[in-house]
Amino acid sequence: MTTRIPLTRFVLVASALVLAACTDAPNGGLTAPADASLSSSVAQDRLARLFGSTSPAVLALGGTVFADNDEANHRLVFGVENQRVIPAVRTVLSQLGISAADYDIKVTAPIYAVVTLQERMRPTQAGFQIHFGQYLCSLGFNADAGTQRSFITASHCTNKQGGVEGTQYYQPLSTVDNTVIATEVDDPAYFTFKTDPSCSHGKLCRYSDASRALYSSAPTATSERGAIAETSAPNNNSLVVVGSFAVTSQDDAGTATPVGTTVNKVGRTTGWTQGQVTNTCVTTNVSGTRFQQLCQTFVAAGVGPGDSGSGVFTITNESKGETKLVGILWGGSGDGRTFVFSPLNQVERELGPLTATHQ
Repeated sequence: MTTRIPLTRFVLVASALVLAACTDAPNGGLTAPADASLSSSVAQDRLARLFGSTSPAVLALGGTVFADNDEANHRLVFGVENQRVIPAVRTVLSQLGISAADYDIKVTAPIYAVVTLQERMRPTQAGFQIHFGQYLCSLGFNADAGTQRSFITASHCTNKQGGVEGTQYYQPLSTVDNTVIATEVDDPAYFTFKTDPSCSHGKLCRYSDASRALYSSAPTATSERGAIAETSAPNNNSLVVVGSFAVTSQDDAGTATPVGTTVNKVGRTTGWTQGQVTNTCVTTNVSGTRFQQLCQTFVAAGVGPGDSGSGVFTITNESKGETKLVGILWGGSGDGRTFVFSPLNQVERELGPLTATHQ
């Protein structure tokens, strides 16, 4: 079973994050005396003036998240991503003559625009949808082949599996953005028994179902090497992106990820799925075709049409989101419970050395 998906079966689900100013909590419905009300009004006017002068300056700093005029508590509140940003915020406020009694600084989670794996992403990251011809697949991983910035996806995610015919790619759809982001430049031809006796009689064989597309020149197309889109959790069917994994290492040497190893993939159809390796170095026939993939790896994890091309990785440091790249997904079982991937070592055997780690 190949797992690209016909374009005619695709429905784009757009999602957007709408941020609106909100009124801070009132004083519990109590009515203040006239003099207190006047005093409060003066204080709030003063706070509003301070907010107008401080907000642009503070939010110009890297690592800041928000600025709020908290009328209920008569304070300015500034959100930052981590403790390291706080000194810079204090310095700016001090330079503006703002007293420490007038503000609070809180460490808070960064705010992201809500985007799904099926939407436009610039710079591109692994796991997002790509479109070619009449089909959809997933961007496997960004990599440098020598000096050429490229992305790797499945060989069957080209207009002709095996052999280079210059397939052009769009992201997420040509009807959404008709910019050609990349063009196929490397997709080795399949061989037969006469070339390699490891291949069965009557079959067309390779050691990986992988191809390489060369990115169009910037700024036409931009890419982030070593970034894999991350959704909220594995195996929950979410396509909403909440951050990214960093590829900090890659398994260039091993042809087999050991049985029992937990591996992951992120694809445009089923999102982030995770499971254990069940079989290694498996000679695999592709149903309904003459294609045969040699020495592949089976994983007990979810997959669906359109996930083809997804990068496969292990998580090496969960708290930091660090990963090791181990291969490229190309197929799966009919019940969607098993995916199949080509080990990275075999991808590079056919496409040449690739540098996929985070810059």
